[in-house]
Amino acid sequence: MAVKTGGGGTAVGEEILREDKDYITTISINRPEKKNALNGAALVKMGDILADLQKNDDTRVIVIRGAGDDIFCSGVDLSGGGESFKETIKGMEYCLASLIGYSRPIIAMISGPALGAGLDIAAISDFRIASETAKFGVPLVKLGRTYYYTAIHRLTNLLGIAAAKELLLRGRPVDAKRAMEIGLVNQVVPSGQLMNATYSLAKELAEENAPLAVRATKIMIQKLTEHRGIDPRIEPELKALADEANNSEDAREGVRAMLEKRKPKFTGR
Repeated sequence: MAVKTGGGGTAVGEEILREDKDYITTISINRPEKKNALNGAALVKMGDILADLQKNDDTRVIVIRGAGDDIFCSGVDLSGGGESFKETIKGMEYCLASLIGYSRPIIAMISGPALGAGLDIAAISDFRIASETAKFGVPLVKLGRTYYYTAIHRLTNLLGIAAAKELLLRGRPVDAKRAMEIGLVNQVVPSGQLMNATYSLAKELAEENAPLAVRATKIMIQKLTEHRGIDPRIEPELKALADEANNSEDAREGVRAMLEKRKPKFTGR
């Protein structure tokens, strides 16, 4: 087995860590002071790593995780506001496009919360292995905002309408047991077994299965399910609905309330 960067991790900036070993690349979200919420710079760095790996045949499997043992990703960092938030959205679009376009298996190793953008990263991954402490949710309606319609479409395709509505309309996180029941995760294990379970699967995919066959199979699955795409005729309406909610006074109030750690006062405007 080839080890590409030696035993240790390679830091790509301070907020995204990369380690290459034995055909497996681990990407770690490393913003513990922000509960691993992603800002624009971190999202661009993750997208750049994925774009690089797409051209690198030495990597056969990617594992995405949160640095540390208690959190995966709590979403996007809303603390900057204004232009900072716009850059975060651009970074998110780039990162998610890189994830969707990656042609080899991706495993999300989930401990603690996977919320908002964290849930979307997990949903795009091909496998989701969760510890018993994991929680999954899209709390945006509680912030006066809506999940973007492409993410709603992705989650509905993955879970079905009923389970997607449970997550999206209530805005409450579900625990690992409920996530398993609705098909959001492939496996739930005790916290102490999460790393072993994740890397056992990664090694199986990387070492026991032919890489060209795995890549071809993933691409075929993607191509065969493209008919579930969004009808371009309704995209302007979907975008307008999202923009109306996300640019509303309620959305501004939701973010203010979160930063001020108080209950929001929504007015429907």
